[in-house]
Amino acid sequence: MGHHDAARTGLIFDDRLQRALVEAFPGVLERIDTALPIWWPVLAGPLAVAAGATTRHRRLIAAGIAFCAGSAAAFADIARSPVVPGANDNLSAVAVLVGLAERLAAEPLEGLRVMLVSCGAEEVIQGGIYGFAQRHFAELDRERTWFVNLEAVGSPKLVLVEGEGPILMEDYHDRSFRDLITRAADRAGAPLRRGMRARNSTDAVIPARAGYPTAMLSSIDRAKALSNYHAMSDDADHLDYRTVAHALLVVEETARELAASPWIGR
Repeated sequence: MGHHDAARTGLIFDDRLQRALVEAFPGVLERIDTALPIWWPVLAGPLAVAAGATTRHRRLIAAGIAFCAGSAAAFADIARSPVVPGANDNLSAVAVLVGLAERLAAEPLEGLRVMLVSCGAEEVIQGGIYGFAQRHFAELDRERTWFVNLEAVGSPKLVLVEGEGPILMEDYHDRSFRDLITRAADRAGAPLRRGMRARNSTDAVIPARAGYPTAMLSSIDRAKALSNYHAMSDDADHLDYRTVAHALLVVEETARELAASPWIGR
């Protein structure tokens, strides 16, 4: 599955400071595979106000109000900023869905149903996948259903994300499924990096929390960031099409392994 809606830009997404830090401290970045908790400051404001009101600590209240004002200003800036072209985030995933449909039409699988799910409203906290879950989860057996979420697979390096959590980090359900995808990538000859964990909120968390084996394919650049993230430069000219092709090879090989697996038909 992937999502077909595009994000807005905004000053908060300016990555020049991050890239300057990468150039200054490349060794530090190499040791960090979990993104910084960007939502913590957003929560810090209301929590500080509540704690200050409870303890009658005026400075804590003032600090909380300052955090809240900063968050409000950032959201207001995003709301009035233009919508990006969305080539990497997330038309690259839609391209993989279309490519997989073509490959499976040419060489069909026996014994495995492949659902190609393109969700909307991901950028407003998973509106589309919630609708899919309400409509279809009751009919999808947790013992014989697997979810691969495709999220911005047009950066230079394909990665298998292990988990996510804007507030608290949690790995996706069933590590053995991610191990299977790693083996599929090896057979397909597609370089795949493991161990990354995201602080953004994606559609993958919904099936994972529902108990389905879940994995997410994404991609990173030298700064371990999504290329042209929430930027007007996120257009077709800045996609790494080789990575998109590798993502297609991985999901196709994963589907073919599942089709040949003794799990199917139990």
